[in-house]
Amino acid sequence: MVCYYDSSVVLAILLDEPRKVEAKELWSSGKARVSSLLLKLETITVLRRTYEQNRSKLDSTWLTKKTIELSEFMKEVNLRIIDSEIDQILELRKDLARCRTLDAIHMATAIDLKKSMTEELCFFSFDRDLLGLAQSLRFRTNTIRPEEAV
Repeated sequence: MVCYYDSSVVLAILLDEPRKVEAKELWSSGKARVSSLLLKLETITVLRRTYEQNRSKLDSTWLTKKTIELSEFMKEVNLRIIDSEIDQILELRKDLARCRTLDAIHMATAIDLKKSMTEELCFFSFDRDLLGLAQSLRFRTNTIRPEEAV
């Protein structure tokens, strides 16, 4: 199964969120993993911001350890660059305005990848609105309990 991951899945693991076990299950369920370059960019930014905001509570090596963990995840995923094809999808697909800009870029990337695939592309996220949009676009998605959604 080919699976598209947005940043919320990887961040749930790296930040030891309560849904970490579910995120690990989603990650391991993909025989092939794909995403936008946004996955890497968003995740490193959130890790750095988390460290800066919690520096007094975190070990001085926390950011280094988490960055190494992130590098290991990135070795397992094929990242699609954001280019004019993604831009064109964003311009043409007005339904992508149902979510925030970075989420719309994730969805446009998934749409672009799906066009060139012969097998089903699953879309995994912990964002309720993004999952709703993915389902309306006929992606198979993970399910989350309302209390876990962001």
